[in-house]
Amino acid sequence: MKFRGKIIDIACLNHFTRVVTTISKLTKMCVLRLTPDNLFFVLSGKVANGGVSMWCELSQANFFDEYQMEGVSSEDNEICLEVTPENLSRALKTVQNAKAVKVKLTKKHCPCLTIAAELPTLSSVSRVVTHDVPVDVIPRRLWHEFKEPSMPDFDVSIYLPPLKTMKNIVDRMKNLSNFLSRDPESLVEARVDIRRLQQFLVGQQVNPSKAMCNIVHQSVLHLILLHEDMSLQYFIPAVA
Repeated sequence: MKFRGKIIDIACLNHFTRVVTTISKLTKMCVLRLTPDNLFFVLSGKVANGGVSMWCELSQANFFDEYQMEGVSSEDNEICLEVTPENLSRALKTVQNAKAVKVKLTKKHCPCLTIAAELPTLSSVSRVVTHDVPVDVIPRRLWHEFKEPSMPDFDVSIYLPPLKTMKNIVDRMKNLSNFLSRDPESLVEARVDIRRLQQFLVGQQVNPSKAMCNIVHQSVLHLILLHEDMSLQYFIPAVA
């Protein structure tokens, strides 16, 4: 397995950092799935058992100036890594002014995503800062757990208002109740843990062009953030 990528454009680096930071606010651990064309951040919690799940998809061409990878085989040309997104976010935040940032899968004391940043300098001597972010390689037999979730057969789909506005409302409501629920007389409802919804609203930093909410009656709240070069789906299970 091999992976290396290079980001030169500062706007792409900043945007990639915002995406990773958003992921870090939603989960402590997740799977980074690498394919020739895309990167995916995946959390496969079992919604039926009360867990949240997440699927974030990025087109590598919109972020990386150079991108090369070789998967476990020509038939299964993918790499799946368990990562701590907060560690990756911290490393990226320290190199925001870099002239170029390289990300490479390495083997040191353990498998790592090594982030090497060439920093600007006033002298002719270049400065390179390196961060090693430990990862665990996910074996092929477990890959089936990290595939794109199927779109739920929702009962209602709505466009959300600006997320900042929604966040302010939810922040006030959490002081009144632990749960958010629609009027019982309504046709469709999903009673969810308000802290999980608040976590989603507080964590997002990608300024989506569209935000949608799908509701499966008394089952799940399906939130979608759409940006021109990424999408993020987040599933919050309903509670009794």
